[in-house]
Amino acid sequence: MIFFRKSRFLLLVTQELSRKYTFPLLMGFVLGFVGMVGFRRLSPRIATEIAIPTVRVGLVGDVNPSSLPISIQELISQGLSRLGPDGSPQSGLATRWEATDSGRTYEFTIAENAKWHGGTGVIAADINYHIRDVTFTVTSPYSLRATLKEPFAPFLTLVSKPILQTGLKGMGRYRVSQVRLKGEAVQFLRLDPVIARSEPVREYRFYRTEIAAATAFTLGDVDVLEDVSSPGTFSDWKNASVSASPRFDRVVAVYFNTKDPILGEKTFRQALGFAIPDFGQERAFSPIAKTSWGYTDAVKKYDSDPIIAKKLLTQAKVASSSASLTITTFSQYIDIAQKIASAWTALGVPTSVQSVNQIGQFQVLLSAQPIPADPDQYPLWHSTQTTTNLTGYVNVKIDKLLEDGRKEQDQEKRKKIYIDFAKRLVEDAPAIFLYNPTTYTVTRKK
Repeated sequence: MIFFRKSRFLLLVTQELSRKYTFPLLMGFVLGFVGMVGFRRLSPRIATEIAIPTVRVGLVGDVNPSSLPISIQELISQGLSRLGPDGSPQSGLATRWEATDSGRTYEFTIAENAKWHGGTGVIAADINYHIRDVTFTVTSPYSLRATLKEPFAPFLTLVSKPILQTGLKGMGRYRVSQVRLKGEAVQFLRLDPVIARSEPVREYRFYRTEIAAATAFTLGDVDVLEDVSSPGTFSDWKNASVSASPRFDRVVAVYFNTKDPILGEKTFRQALGFAIPDFGQERAFSPIAKTSWGYTDAVKKYDSDPIIAKKLLTQAKVASSSASLTITTFSQYIDIAQKIASAWTALGVPTSVQSVNQIGQFQVLLSAQPIPADPDQYPLWHSTQTTTNLTGYVNVKIDKLLEDGRKEQDQEKRKKIYIDFAKRLVEDAPAIFLYNPTTYTVTRKK
């Protein structure tokens, strides 16, 4: 009887609540049903999105949207040309080109099927290069003329730079989906493949120092560190792999101030070159990249040889007993500089080392420099280039070779010019080229 009364009471309460809250209960049921159906339909899509692989990369450097690493720019877009492994220009957005008027005029025909990430077709009027002493003229929707003030053989290298619209919009296989700035510096960049799920999403985080980048890897903020100068302790990690590769687009060298009374003599500079020890990295013998079509190995090689160094020093007009040198360098090269200073001191030329934050006046400079893709070295060694010719080097024959190399359009003839240039420059030794620096990629194992 008691059970029956309780059941009847609950039934009455339920009926009263149902009558009073019919509409809210009905809406709750409908919304719940719709939500369940929607979730079942969306769940495969959500699972797919979650499953899209993402590569999270840490890079060191302060970059703004217009100075992104070229490797990233080439994912986002392309230039009129592109550079092959040896630096030779190849077809890019331009399917063909023709140089006339001794290299003063270039006629480009661009691909008609190229599209911007927004979906509109790429036309000649979209090309937005700003190159000094070069005028671009649209001759048809898919034709473009470049008129140069003077012949400039490396011109096709300049137009290999990927073309980007405002907002980092390009025509490459990746599009920029997110960018975060701090001031003008890029802190975070996300690239999504234009064809969904055809390639991994790529996320880049930029750090000011290698220590900060390594910390981010340790904390799990990134899974790859690219282009770091040292693997640090990651070589010992069981869940990380480290790969090393020489950077043939950079060279570490000793640059002599040829205006200095002590360093103006070639024989003395050569003696110093032969006294430098080997550093166990990829040897560099020339200012031109080993991978370049203009490279030659047939140059004087300053292999470490104290006997030859001593012999040359005795032949030098400079009195080594009164000569002393200071090597100026940056913090990352202090150890290398100290080894060179010790070798020169042992040779009989007392040498000290000073660390700086930027290049100023120097006797000897130990530094890394980028190697241009084209073998043209005019800014670095021509006597008129007082700002970029760090050594103050003056050589009439070198000047003429550099001038001819810029004018000559035939690549084989240019190669002969740069072979002659490299032989003469290395023999004269305004700089001793040491090595192509090794950089490391650290990858977290899955």
